[in-house]
Amino acid sequence: MLDALSERARVVASSGADYPSGLRHLSDAPEHFRIVGDLPDLSRSVSIVGTRLADDEALDFTYGFARKLAFEGVVVVSGGAVGIDRAAHEGALDGGGRTIVVLPIGFDKPYPAANHNLFERVIEAGCLLTEVPDGAEMQKGRFLTRNRLVAALGQSTIVIQAPARSGALSTARHANALGRHVFTTPASPWDPRGSGNLVLLRKGARICMVPGDVLSGSAVGAGVFEAPGSKKGRDNPNYSNLSTSEQQILDALRGRARHAEDLCHRTGIPAFEVQRSILSLLVRGLVEEKPGGRFQSCRRSTKPY
Repeated sequence: MLDALSERARVVASSGADYPSGLRHLSDAPEHFRIVGDLPDLSRSVSIVGTRLADDEALDFTYGFARKLAFEGVVVVSGGAVGIDRAAHEGALDGGGRTIVVLPIGFDKPYPAANHNLFERVIEAGCLLTEVPDGAEMQKGRFLTRNRLVAALGQSTIVIQAPARSGALSTARHANALGRHVFTTPASPWDPRGSGNLVLLRKGARICMVPGDVLSGSAVGAGVFEAPGSKKGRDNPNYSNLSTSEQQILDALRGRARHAEDLCHRTGIPAFEVQRSILSLLVRGLVEEKPGGRFQSCRRSTKPY
Protein backbone atom coordinates (compact mmCIF):
# COMPACT_ATOMS: atom_id res chain seq x y z
CA MET A 1 0.00 0.00 0.00
CA LEU A 2 1.34 3.43 -0.92
CA ASP A 3 2.04 5.65 2.06
CA ALA A 4 1.90 9.45 2.22
CA LEU A 5 3.33 10.06 -1.25
CA SER A 6 2.70 13.80 -1.11
CA GLU A 7 4.80 14.11 2.05
CA ARG A 8 7.59 12.06 0.49
CA ALA A 9 7.67 14.07 -2.74
CA ARG A 10 10.27 16.66 -3.68
CA VAL A 11 10.02 19.39 -6.31
CA VAL A 12 12.28 19.49 -9.36
CA ALA A 13 12.30 23.00 -10.89
CA SER A 14 13.31 23.96 -14.42
CA SER A 15 15.94 26.26 -12.94
CA GLY A 16 17.66 23.36 -11.19
CA ALA A 17 20.62 21.32 -12.40
CA ASP A 18 18.69 18.06 -11.99
CA TYR A 19 15.91 19.09 -14.38
CA PRO A 20 15.97 16.57 -17.28
CA SER A 21 17.41 18.11 -20.44
CA GLY A 22 14.89 16.23 -22.59
CA LEU A 23 12.00 18.16 -21.06
CA ARG A 24 13.59 21.48 -22.02
CA HIS A 25 12.88 20.66 -25.67
CA LEU A 26 9.13 20.83 -25.07
CA SER A 27 7.43 24.08 -26.03
CA ASP A 28 5.23 23.69 -22.96
CA ALA A 29 7.79 22.20 -20.60
CA PRO A 30 6.60 22.23 -16.98
CA GLU A 31 8.21 24.88 -14.78
CA HIS A 32 8.40 22.22 -12.11
CA PHE A 33 7.23 18.72 -11.31
CA ARG A 34 7.35 16.45 -8.28
CA ILE A 35 8.95 13.06 -7.81
CA VAL A 36 8.95 10.34 -5.19
CA GLY A 37 12.15 8.30 -5.40
CA ASP A 38 15.35 9.16 -7.24
CA LEU A 39 15.42 10.58 -10.75
CA PRO A 40 17.74 8.32 -12.79
CA ASP A 41 20.39 9.45 -15.23
CA LEU A 42 18.44 9.72 -18.49
CA SER A 43 21.38 9.84 -20.90
CA ARG A 44 20.38 6.28 -21.90
CA SER A 45 16.60 5.99 -21.78
CA VAL A 46 13.70 4.56 -23.76
CA SER A 47 9.97 5.19 -23.48
CA ILE A 48 7.77 2.12 -23.95
CA VAL A 49 4.02 2.54 -24.49
CA GLY A 50 1.00 0.64 -25.73
CA THR A 51 -2.56 -0.40 -25.06
CA ARG A 52 -4.08 -1.27 -21.69
CA LEU A 53 -5.90 -4.16 -23.39
CA ALA A 54 -2.82 -5.96 -24.71
CA ASP A 55 -2.85 -9.68 -25.39
CA ASP A 56 -0.63 -12.09 -23.45
CA GLU A 57 1.97 -12.35 -26.22
CA ALA A 58 2.40 -8.57 -26.38
CA LEU A 59 2.73 -8.40 -22.59
CA ASP A 60 5.36 -11.13 -22.56
CA PHE A 61 7.23 -9.48 -25.42
CA THR A 62 7.19 -6.12 -23.62
CA TYR A 63 8.36 -7.61 -20.34
CA GLY A 64 11.27 -9.48 -21.94
CA PHE A 65 12.19 -6.47 -24.08
CA ALA A 66 12.31 -4.08 -21.13
CA ARG A 67 14.24 -6.58 -19.02
CA LYS A 68 16.95 -6.89 -21.66
CA LEU A 69 17.16 -3.11 -22.02
CA ALA A 70 17.63 -2.92 -18.25
CA PHE A 71 20.49 -5.42 -18.49
CA GLU A 72 22.16 -2.90 -20.82
CA GLY A 73 21.72 -0.03 -18.35
CA VAL A 74 18.84 1.62 -20.21
CA VAL A 75 16.22 3.48 -18.14
CA VAL A 76 12.64 2.53 -19.09
CA VAL A 77 10.00 5.29 -19.03
CA SER A 78 6.26 4.68 -19.22
CA GLY A 79 2.91 5.82 -17.87
CA GLY A 80 2.27 3.30 -15.11
CA ALA A 81 -1.02 2.07 -16.59
CA VAL A 82 -2.14 -1.55 -16.71
CA GLY A 83 -1.23 -3.48 -19.85
CA ILE A 84 1.88 -2.60 -21.83
CA ASP A 85 3.01 0.11 -19.39
CA ARG A 86 3.05 -2.24 -16.43
CA ALA A 87 4.81 -4.99 -18.38
CA ALA A 88 7.54 -2.49 -19.31
CA HIS A 89 8.04 -1.34 -15.72
CA GLU A 90 8.02 -4.92 -14.41
CA GLY A 91 10.59 -6.01 -16.99
CA ALA A 92 12.90 -3.12 -16.14
CA LEU A 93 12.67 -3.84 -12.42
CA ASP A 94 13.18 -7.58 -12.78
CA GLY A 95 16.17 -6.86 -15.00
CA GLY A 96 17.79 -4.93 -12.14
CA GLY A 97 17.32 -1.62 -13.92
CA ARG A 98 15.79 1.81 -13.35
CA THR A 99 12.34 2.97 -14.42
CA ILE A 100 10.16 6.09 -14.28
CA VAL A 101 6.36 6.19 -13.96
CA VAL A 102 4.81 9.42 -15.26
CA LEU A 103 1.45 9.78 -13.54
CA PRO A 104 -1.59 11.61 -15.02
CA ILE A 105 -2.79 12.70 -11.56
CA GLY A 106 -1.43 14.00 -8.26
CA PHE A 107 0.26 11.99 -5.56
CA ASP A 108 -2.82 12.17 -3.32
CA LYS A 109 -4.58 9.57 -5.48
CA PRO A 110 -2.05 7.78 -7.73
CA TYR A 111 -3.72 6.07 -10.68
CA PRO A 112 -4.44 3.23 -11.24
CA ALA A 113 -5.02 1.69 -7.82
CA ALA A 114 -4.36 -1.77 -9.30
CA ASN A 115 -0.70 -0.79 -9.76
CA HIS A 116 0.02 0.54 -6.27
CA ASN A 117 2.18 -2.50 -5.52
CA LEU A 118 4.18 -1.78 -8.67
CA PHE A 119 4.58 1.89 -7.71
CA GLU A 120 6.18 0.92 -4.40
CA ARG A 121 8.76 -1.15 -6.28
CA VAL A 122 9.39 1.70 -8.72
CA ILE A 123 10.17 4.11 -5.89
CA GLU A 124 13.01 1.82 -4.82
CA ALA A 125 14.55 1.70 -8.31
CA GLY A 126 13.61 4.97 -9.96
CA CYS A 127 10.75 7.35 -9.34
CA LEU A 128 7.13 8.31 -9.69
CA LEU A 129 6.78 11.69 -11.43
CA THR A 130 3.88 14.07 -11.88
CA GLU A 131 3.28 17.66 -12.93
CA VAL A 132 -0.32 17.55 -11.65
CA PRO A 133 -0.98 19.16 -8.26
CA ASP A 134 -2.68 17.26 -5.47
CA GLY A 135 -6.41 17.80 -5.32
CA ALA A 136 -6.82 17.89 -9.10
CA GLU A 137 -9.64 15.80 -10.52
CA MET A 138 -8.94 13.05 -13.02
CA GLN A 139 -9.60 14.26 -16.57
CA LYS A 140 -9.23 12.36 -19.82
CA GLY A 141 -7.11 15.16 -21.27
CA ARG A 142 -4.47 14.69 -18.56
CA PHE A 143 -3.48 11.36 -20.10
CA LEU A 144 -2.65 13.06 -23.39
CA THR A 145 -0.71 15.91 -21.78
CA ARG A 146 1.14 13.35 -19.64
CA ASN A 147 2.22 11.55 -22.82
CA ARG A 148 4.39 14.47 -23.94
CA LEU A 149 6.47 14.01 -20.78
CA VAL A 150 6.80 10.28 -21.41
CA ALA A 151 8.08 11.02 -24.93
CA ALA A 152 10.44 13.78 -23.81
CA LEU A 153 12.08 11.71 -21.06
CA GLY A 154 13.11 8.94 -23.47
CA GLN A 155 15.78 9.13 -26.14
CA SER A 156 13.43 6.96 -28.22
CA THR A 157 9.82 5.82 -28.02
CA ILE A 158 8.70 2.25 -28.70
CA VAL A 159 5.05 1.45 -29.38
CA ILE A 160 4.54 -2.27 -28.70
CA GLN A 161 0.83 -2.79 -29.37
CA ALA A 162 -1.71 -0.04 -29.97
CA PRO A 163 -5.08 0.26 -31.74
CA ALA A 164 -5.69 3.11 -34.13
CA ARG A 165 -7.20 5.35 -31.44
CA SER A 166 -4.70 4.54 -28.70
CA GLY A 167 -3.16 7.26 -26.56
CA ALA A 168 0.17 5.57 -27.24
CA LEU A 169 0.08 7.10 -30.72
CA SER A 170 0.00 10.58 -29.16
CA THR A 171 3.23 9.69 -27.34
CA ALA A 172 4.72 8.67 -30.69
CA ARG A 173 3.61 11.98 -32.24
CA HIS A 174 5.27 13.94 -29.44
CA ALA A 175 8.47 11.93 -29.84
CA ASN A 176 8.46 12.56 -33.59
CA ALA A 177 7.91 16.31 -33.04
CA LEU A 178 10.90 16.31 -30.68
CA GLY A 179 13.07 14.66 -33.33
CA ARG A 180 13.37 11.43 -31.33
CA HIS A 181 13.43 7.95 -32.84
CA VAL A 182 10.04 6.22 -33.00
CA PHE A 183 9.98 2.41 -33.12
CA THR A 184 7.08 0.02 -33.38
CA THR A 185 6.60 -3.73 -33.55
CA PRO A 186 4.95 -5.20 -36.67
CA ALA A 187 1.35 -6.34 -36.12
CA SER A 188 -1.02 -8.74 -37.82
CA PRO A 189 -3.29 -6.77 -40.20
CA TRP A 190 -6.38 -8.60 -38.88
CA ASP A 191 -5.72 -7.70 -35.23
CA PRO A 192 -7.29 -4.33 -34.31
CA ARG A 193 -5.10 -4.16 -31.20
CA GLY A 194 -2.11 -3.52 -33.47
CA SER A 195 -3.70 -1.36 -36.15
CA GLY A 196 -1.97 1.71 -34.74
CA ASN A 197 1.40 0.01 -35.18
CA LEU A 198 0.70 -0.40 -38.89
CA VAL A 199 -0.23 3.27 -39.14
CA LEU A 200 3.12 4.19 -37.58
CA LEU A 201 5.01 1.92 -39.97
CA ARG A 202 3.32 3.60 -42.95
CA LYS A 203 4.39 6.96 -41.56
CA GLY A 204 8.03 5.90 -41.33
CA ALA A 205 8.46 4.50 -37.83
CA ARG A 206 11.36 2.09 -37.46
CA ILE A 207 10.64 -1.62 -37.13
CA CYS A 208 11.45 -2.97 -33.69
CA MET A 209 11.66 -6.74 -33.20
CA VAL A 210 14.59 -7.26 -30.80
CA PRO A 211 16.33 -4.97 -28.27
CA GLY A 212 19.30 -4.69 -30.61
CA ASP A 213 17.11 -2.68 -33.00
CA VAL A 214 16.91 0.03 -30.34
CA LEU A 215 20.32 -0.35 -28.75
CA SER A 216 22.17 0.31 -31.99
CA GLY A 217 23.24 3.80 -32.99
CA SER A 218 21.97 6.81 -31.03
CA ALA A 219 18.51 5.46 -30.29
CA VAL A 220 19.12 5.23 -26.53
CA GLY A 221 21.66 8.01 -26.17
CA ALA A 222 25.42 8.03 -25.89
CA GLY A 223 27.62 6.49 -23.26
CA VAL A 224 28.39 3.10 -21.80
CA PHE A 225 26.56 2.19 -18.60
CA GLU A 226 26.59 -0.70 -16.21
CA ALA A 227 23.13 -1.88 -15.20
CA PRO A 228 22.69 -0.64 -11.64
CA GLY A 229 20.96 -3.72 -10.29
CA SER A 230 24.14 -5.47 -9.20
CA LYS A 231 25.18 -2.47 -7.12
CA LYS A 232 21.80 -2.41 -5.36
CA GLY A 233 22.01 -6.06 -4.45
CA ARG A 234 18.47 -6.69 -5.68
CA ASP A 235 17.16 -10.18 -6.25
CA ASN A 236 18.06 -10.41 -9.95
CA PRO A 237 17.64 -13.56 -12.00
CA ASN A 238 20.97 -15.37 -12.47
CA TYR A 239 21.74 -15.29 -16.18
CA SER A 240 25.47 -15.92 -15.79
CA ASN A 241 27.27 -18.93 -17.24
CA LEU A 242 24.42 -20.11 -19.44
CA SER A 243 25.33 -22.84 -21.88
CA THR A 244 24.73 -22.26 -25.58
CA SER A 245 21.74 -24.60 -25.48
CA GLU A 246 20.24 -22.86 -22.44
CA GLN A 247 20.58 -19.45 -24.07
CA GLN A 248 19.00 -20.70 -27.31
CA ILE A 249 16.08 -22.14 -25.38
CA LEU A 250 15.53 -18.91 -23.43
CA ASP A 251 15.55 -16.99 -26.72
CA ALA A 252 13.01 -19.43 -28.20
CA LEU A 253 10.74 -18.94 -25.17
CA ARG A 254 10.61 -15.18 -25.65
CA GLY A 255 6.98 -14.15 -25.99
CA ARG A 256 5.14 -17.42 -25.40
CA ALA A 257 5.12 -20.80 -23.68
CA ARG A 258 6.27 -23.79 -25.77
CA HIS A 259 6.44 -27.56 -25.54
CA ALA A 260 9.82 -29.30 -25.43
CA GLU A 261 9.12 -30.81 -28.87
CA ASP A 262 8.55 -27.33 -30.28
CA LEU A 263 11.84 -26.18 -28.76
CA CYS A 264 13.64 -29.08 -30.46
CA HIS A 265 12.16 -28.06 -33.81
CA ARG A 266 12.90 -24.34 -33.39
CA THR A 267 16.46 -24.66 -32.06
CA GLY A 268 17.67 -27.87 -33.71
CA ILE A 269 18.88 -29.03 -30.30
CA PRO A 270 18.48 -32.79 -29.65
CA ALA A 271 15.61 -33.79 -27.37
CA PHE A 272 17.84 -35.08 -24.56
CA GLU A 273 19.78 -31.79 -24.50
CA VAL A 274 16.55 -29.75 -24.52
CA GLN A 275 15.26 -31.69 -21.53
CA ARG A 276 18.56 -31.31 -19.66
CA SER A 277 18.69 -27.57 -20.38
CA ILE A 278 15.07 -27.05 -19.32
CA LEU A 279 15.76 -28.82 -16.03
CA SER A 280 18.76 -26.58 -15.41
CA LEU A 281 16.73 -23.45 -16.23
CA LEU A 282 13.91 -24.60 -13.95
CA VAL A 283 16.33 -25.11 -11.07
CA ARG A 284 17.82 -21.64 -11.60
CA GLY A 285 14.38 -20.06 -11.66
CA LEU A 286 14.69 -18.77 -15.22
CA VAL A 287 11.93 -20.96 -16.67
CA GLU A 288 8.59 -22.06 -15.26
CA GLU A 289 6.32 -24.92 -16.28
CA LYS A 290 2.87 -23.98 -17.55
CA PRO A 291 -0.27 -26.13 -17.89
CA GLY A 292 -0.14 -28.72 -20.69
CA GLY A 293 3.56 -29.45 -20.36
CA ARG A 294 4.67 -26.11 -21.79
CA PHE A 295 7.55 -23.98 -20.55
CA GLN A 296 7.94 -20.20 -20.37
CA SER A 297 10.62 -17.74 -19.28
CA CYS A 298 9.92 -16.50 -15.76
CA ARG A 299 8.60 -13.23 -14.47
CA ARG A 300 9.45 -12.38 -10.89
CA SER A 301 5.99 -10.98 -10.24
CA THR A 302 2.92 -13.19 -10.41
CA LYS A 303 0.64 -10.16 -10.44
CA PRO A 304 -1.18 -9.34 -13.70
CA TYR A 305 0.30 -6.56 -15.79
